[in-house]
Amino acid sequence: MAVVRGLPIAQESVDDLRTRVEGAVVAPGDGNYEQARRAWNLLVDQHPAVILLAGSAADVAEGVRFARAEGLGIAVQATGHGVSLPADDCLLIVTSAMQGVTVDAEARTARIEAGVKWGPVLEQAQQVGLAPLLGSSPDVGVIGYTLGGGLGWLARKHGLAADSVRAFEVVTPDGTLRRAGNGENSDLFWALRGGGGAFGVITAVEINLSPVTTVYGGNLFYPIEMAREVFTRYRDWVQAVPDEMTSSVLIANYPPVPEVPEFLHNRSFVQVRGCYAGPLEEGQALVEQWRDWAAPAIDVFGPMPFSQAAL
Repeated sequence: MAVVRGLPIAQESVDDLRTRVEGAVVAPGDGNYEQARRAWNLLVDQHPAVILLAGSAADVAEGVRFARAEGLGIAVQATGHGVSLPADDCLLIVTSAMQGVTVDAEARTARIEAGVKWGPVLEQAQQVGLAPLLGSSPDVGVIGYTLGGGLGWLARKHGLAADSVRAFEVVTPDGTLRRAGNGENSDLFWALRGGGGAFGVITAVEINLSPVTTVYGGNLFYPIEMAREVFTRYRDWVQAVPDEMTSSVLIANYPPVPEVPEFLHNRSFVQVRGCYAGPLEEGQALVEQWRDWAAPAIDVFGPMPFSQAAL
């Protein structure tokens, strides 16, 4: 018997789960336990009773039924970006190996499995002139981002990521794989679109794609001493911009690390960020209003493929 923080799990139960799944089952004391229990944020020090590295929706369903039989709570992790509570003394279902992405160019849809980040979806969709409603980083997981709503660079014109969802494939707490969409399990579908992941374990999502290929986007960097002026100007400017422009304003401090361009090291700026998903000349005209108001210290706004979504 393996004992984890006072919670006994029979070894034969763990071994039985191993025979019923195609993925791996990891328990404390196994050589890969330390690696398997990690979240993306290494400050999260979690100690699950059992870890299921799921390879399929069927694995997830088996895991949920195992947890019910053993009286365990369930935590779910794909990329591990969104961990808010450590997965202690429970079954941790890790879906990062579920990497299927299928894009239907004619229907303008994509089916995405639970472990996928936005990068592969963006790449495949852009090849056929389409775009998902991802955020500012393609390195974030699709499912967690979408379950939380998902505010991205096309939001004002095309909506949140949750608005693009056609259906979820979800294992409900009874261990059954179900499809939730407008035509079936519609209450569950309504709850999942922005309500978080507490209603089941998502194994895949089907989304609508938008016909976006080129945008006018980027950043204007102003000296940090102009922060009050820039924020005031931004407040007034956004009152009149069309829905094609999604934007933000922020203060950023850049450390001297390899991931940051050297000319930004140890510098602070107030930045105006944006993405115009309409005619490029209209987007340029909107940004020219800033350039005419005050010349930025650094100007990296311009036409770009939407595939460069990490603005």
